[in-house]
Amino acid sequence: MIRITTSLIALAALSACGTPNPPTVTAAQVHRSFEEARAIGRLPLTDTQDLPNGSATYNGKLGADVSGELNGSIIGDMQMIVGFNDHNIDGAVTNINLVDPDGRPNQRLGGRLEIEGRETSGRLNADAFGNITAVNDSGFVVDSDVLLELRGDVVDDIGRGDAVFGSVVGDGLGDLNFDVDGVFFGTAD
Repeated sequence: MIRITTSLIALAALSACGTPNPPTVTAAQVHRSFEEARAIGRLPLTDTQDLPNGSATYNGKLGADVSGELNGSIIGDMQMIVGFNDHNIDGAVTNINLVDPDGRPNQRLGGRLEIEGRETSGRLNADAFGNITAVNDSGFVVDSDVLLELRGDVVDDIGRGDAVFGSVVGDGLGDLNFDVDGVFFGTAD
């Protein structure tokens, strides 16, 4: 009986170990994304009468500084669908990468964040939430329940209402605790 228990404990310890997912972005891509965010952040707000009809899909990034048990930044692919008639916001953040404090991509985090919220006269008020996993410095897979507030606006890039930009704040709680402070941005297809 002792031999079986010892074997089960050893198996459980081995299953908790993991290898980080390789990053799916380069340092140059991270830099370009932050430059794009700065450019979109300077665009003018879309007047209410110039908002798109129906719905628009905005593809871009969510990028943020992280502090706590994760340090550096995160960057992920964001798709935000804004319904200008029903005022619903849906979407997701996927392909989330951890970037170390020196700007080098470290690992791709597991999981995704769902986006839900409301649009009012071009103002965006949404949450991004979900569970993400990472491999910590000791080689263990850890997870965190993430809740982020996305507050922003529809802005004019090339056309009327063809971009979005805003702030991201929140945290992750669980095996891995961290704070998030950053931005989201995207352009319409």
